[in-house]
Amino acid sequence: MSKMLAEIRRIVNEDISIRVSQYDVLFEAITNAVHAKATKITCKLNSTDIPANDEGVEIINKKVDTIIISDDGEGLNNDNYDSFCKYRTEHKKKLGCKGVGRFVFLKVYENVNYKSELKTEQEERTFKFHLDFETEDIKIAPRKVDKNLTEISFSRLTPSYIDYDKHLDRRIELDLDAIRNKVLLHLIPTLFFFKKEKANIEIEFIDSTTSNSVFITNKDVPDFFEKKFEVTNKENAKFDFTLHHRIEKEQGNLNAFYCANNRSVCEFSEKDFKMSLPYGYSGFLLLEASYLDIHGNNERNDFDIYPVRTDVFSSLSWEMINEKLKIAISDIVKKGVPETQKINKEKIKEIQNERPYLVNYIDEEDIEMAGFIDKKQIIEKAKKKFDIEKEKILTSSGKDDYSDQELKDAIEIAQNELVSYINDRALVLERLKKLVEKKETVESVIHNLFMQQRTDDDYYCIGKNNLWLLDDRFTSYTYAASDKRITTVLKSIGETEEGVDYLNDKPDLSLFFSHNPDNPERLKSVLIELKPFDYSAKSDRKKFNGLTQLRDYVKAFKEKENINEIFAFLITDVDAKFADRLIDDGYAAMYSLDAPIYHRFYEKLGISMYVVSARTLIIDAEARNKVFLDIIKKQSRLNKFLE
Repeated sequence: MSKMLAEIRRIVNEDISIRVSQYDVLFEAITNAVHAKATKITCKLNSTDIPANDEGVEIINKKVDTIIISDDGEGLNNDNYDSFCKYRTEHKKKLGCKGVGRFVFLKVYENVNYKSELKTEQEERTFKFHLDFETEDIKIAPRKVDKNLTEISFSRLTPSYIDYDKHLDRRIELDLDAIRNKVLLHLIPTLFFFKKEKANIEIEFIDSTTSNSVFITNKDVPDFFEKKFEVTNKENAKFDFTLHHRIEKEQGNLNAFYCANNRSVCEFSEKDFKMSLPYGYSGFLLLEASYLDIHGNNERNDFDIYPVRTDVFSSLSWEMINEKLKIAISDIVKKGVPETQKINKEKIKEIQNERPYLVNYIDEEDIEMAGFIDKKQIIEKAKKKFDIEKEKILTSSGKDDYSDQELKDAIEIAQNELVSYINDRALVLERLKKLVEKKETVESVIHNLFMQQRTDDDYYCIGKNNLWLLDDRFTSYTYAASDKRITTVLKSIGETEEGVDYLNDKPDLSLFFSHNPDNPERLKSVLIELKPFDYSAKSDRKKFNGLTQLRDYVKAFKEKENINEIFAFLITDVDAKFADRLIDDGYAAMYSLDAPIYHRFYEKLGISMYVVSARTLIIDAEARNKVFLDIIKKQSRLNKFLE
């Protein structure tokens, strides 16, 4: 007794991925029918579910149980049956057949029954395909046949797809439109190939529970244009690629697939290439290549190609393929979408406003089709390039001599690091704006934005706090305390508590600056009091009490020997009544871009007091940021492109 020329059980268990589904069964069976020169293919989908419904409307969709696929192709003649009985047969390899597709059937279904009526042979051939299948299981009987008909019926799903005891149900929904569309997208390369050969193929999908049906015909398969390009590996070997494309000025989706063996395998988005077309456009992009044919997996749902790295078995990466693919697509969209340049500029401007320090690291191919690529993807790629360049500079530091190019690169990295810092400041300003707009009443929320409460430190670094909101000079402190008791602050700067009242009071922010970093004595001090942003509801008398409180803090430090100068700031809401009271008390209105900053020098105490609104802080800080960012944008290599 002759067994099939392979160990079926091992092939199904080891070579076929558990990721396959009933869709893969449909893909394989329909493709086999197309390759058998069928012109009429029928897929009957049945369900034993009795879905719950509400007044005749289904609220839980039926799912597919059994499938019957019939076609009028050449059937299981001797050549085709011999090929069926060989693992990885060479038969029909030119059509993209791998000789393994039928094993997908046994991954999903336990019962797979074949019946083939052959006109030339005037025979009916039947057999059951299962894990213990033997080649001599086929039954042949004479029969009058007017037209070829081959039928495959699938029943009894394997426990990997349905197991009620384990609450497992991987069946697909019996949604004819969804099934039709998924099959069409998967088989478009195959159907396009046969359409070019003048084949007229019709595929019908029937819901056996309702007798409703939908079709795929040649009209659903676009007439594609072709664009060829090459991808070169690290050894300078060249590989040919063909992009089949069609872009229409009509509302719809972009269907973009990597293909192998005349089938769609996976979407561009699955390989780090997310793109879309603007509103009012739709189309297809299908990438084919012998390289992709070779590297497609058995189930035709993925490739053995790495994202970035390469090896002797896979000398091209997706990064290398996509780089050339973007250039090819850029030429296509420029012709198919007249607004391309405008759309690209808008996307680049968005990125420049959000991440100005990355603009110089955006790849040329991404710039050329920026409007069609996912913004996050462009940013992540530019960020990666920026980090690599930065690491190269750090690695080469400490050398005795640097080339002109190394110095140029180092300066550019330093500039962009600074731009990154300014950009982060813009995000902090947006946060402060929102707190002001919603009139934040929780003082700790406001306080922590400037500097974390109940903390202190003796040096500033980027990200540690946001004291620059008040003034960039304040980041040069030698000691800073946030919401710390006066007694704690005095001890930290080496002063005694002698003669000091209010030792347990806690100024919001206490900053100290040394005139000479080598001499900790002769300190300048800045004290800051923050008030909730709902202070507009408070009376001007209540607001003025904040100044009294601030003067008390000043007195605690003023007479100390090592503290030469003190400046005090009250951050609060300044309305017209409070402004009048300040003027009456001897405060002078100083220039600011928004509302004035009010200042008074207390000659007897020898201190300067300032009253600033949060809104004024924001506008002044934004202006400082804007001057810097405008200079950087004008120096950007994309400045002319964006004009």
